[in-house]
Amino acid sequence: MKLEVASVVKGSETPAGDGVSGALRCIIRLPDGTKRSAILKRIPIEHIAAEVFSAIILQEWGLPVPCPFLIDEGAMLAFASADIGYPNLKQSLAVDSLPVGAIREAVLKEAVRVACGLSTAPLAVACDEAIDNRDRNLGNILWDGTNEIWIDHALSLGQGAHLPDRNKMCDMSVFSGQAESMQYSAMAQALLLSRDAPTLTTSVLASTPVPTDGIAQFVASRLTSLGNRLVARFPRPVDLLTGHDQP
Repeated sequence: MKLEVASVVKGSETPAGDGVSGALRCIIRLPDGTKRSAILKRIPIEHIAAEVFSAIILQEWGLPVPCPFLIDEGAMLAFASADIGYPNLKQSLAVDSLPVGAIREAVLKEAVRVACGLSTAPLAVACDEAIDNRDRNLGNILWDGTNEIWIDHALSLGQGAHLPDRNKMCDMSVFSGQAESMQYSAMAQALLLSRDAPTLTTSVLASTPVPTDGIAQFVASRLTSLGNRLVARFPRPVDLLTGHDQP
């Protein structure tokens, strides 16, 4: 694929929801003059690199993510992705509108169950582990009731090193009682991830100002141990006689 450099149509920016990145909805103009709705983020260049590299490699692996764009703002770059128009899972089930208590907990558990039951959830588990995405949550899984889109990867590829080392989709599967099936399915998806994708992604970005030094090697290193990494994310079977984890 080709990463296009676009510009923001002046006066088109409006706030874009409940995230913490200051994302804006806007209209962007592509090089051929066409316009489209997008989500704009003015973030550090390292986070732009993580977003762009992740979007391209995740598309290569088959995970549904929005089309990425670089935004030329003269002295600086910004990142944008196609505005899909879906609500996120928290919005779909109105989790944040509920008071703290049993009902909210039940709805939250249902939202997590839905997330883990999405057709591409096992692939997302494998991909998140490969790119070291520690920031997966219900707010960055878009869902229209049928289709899902996975967004927000600025804290991948080492940019989330300040966060706990967790694969949150694995945690969600444990919380919702789906850990065993998720582990087997994610392991199967991990075997199918192209090992050439990191190098191919770097080549796509070679003619852009996005810094990619070391990113392909970072992902390739994680791919070599991906199976073991995923196994370690799930609880091990407990020996009913001893009460200890089995080796």
